[in-house]
Amino acid sequence: MDKNTSSKQQLGSQGDDINAVRQAHVTLEFKENLSRRALILMAAYPFLIIGKIIDVVGDYVVIKAEVTNVTELDGETFNIHIDSIKVFYIQKPGKPVIPDIRGEDDD
Repeated sequence: MDKNTSSKQQLGSQGDDINAVRQAHVTLEFKENLSRRALILMAAYPFLIIGKIIDVVGDYVVIKAEVTNVTELDGETFNIHIDSIKVFYIQKPGKPVIPDIRGEDDD
């Protein structure tokens, strides 16, 4: 098997549904990082959520928001469908920390 064939199989182009493969990998990443902080960007309102991963139920991530781009939604719990997530970052030991974007810790 050459390098190109291997890459295509990894991306699911051998008959696998690429959306199902993506959904499975993203779901697993959140399941393996329960209780960690995450930054999630979505195309739909509220666009940005930073908070703690509470649970993964089916293809939904449950996150307790610390900060959103809408102050009134800070502190709420969101059920976010995996397919709604465009970009995410999960804070892990030894990796960069998600900053306080509200600047409340600055004096």
